[in-house]
Amino acid sequence: MQEPKILKKNQDLKERNMTNVQLTQEQRELIERMGVFYEQHGIPPMEGRIMSLLIVCDEPELTFDQIRELLGISKSTTSSALNTLLLTQRVIYKTRPGDRKRYFASNIVEWQESFTDSFQKFFGVIKIMKEALDQRTSKTPEFNRQMAEFIEFIEYLSIEFPRLYQEWCNRNTQNNKNN
Repeated sequence: MQEPKILKKNQDLKERNMTNVQLTQEQRELIERMGVFYEQHGIPPMEGRIMSLLIVCDEPELTFDQIRELLGISKSTTSSALNTLLLTQRVIYKTRPGDRKRYFASNIVEWQESFTDSFQKFFGVIKIMKEALDQRTSKTPEFNRQMAEFIEFIEYLSIEFPRLYQEWCNRNTQNNKNN
């Protein structure tokens, strides 16, 4: 009996869109180590594993199902982790014409903007910390001294970071011209 044309067409489309992505044992171990690293730095386990997968995998973009299958996790866990990663802008997605799937990728390609934004937020703590220091009593001079030193260091970084970043950009531009 011949398969109906619509079912055959849908199966062909599904097979064409679903690449057979494989990971080596070394890649799997690296994903796990990176995931543990992220976890130790405050990123939930599955978010860390997905970020690691998107960095380690040879494919630059993976579908929801590919991520789920490669990590061996449930649909709900995959969905929840991807939503969090999208909200925190650690992961981006693209779509393709004629394909309803989303293709997820690491947002490492926009690392400069993300890095700069993170530092700007970090430097924003200076004003609040100064206010807190001003409201502290003199009963804890050692703590107050350490807090003042912290504020001074953050102020120093807020001046030096943009200079260092610009220096790196200039060096990187020069290196690219020479290659």
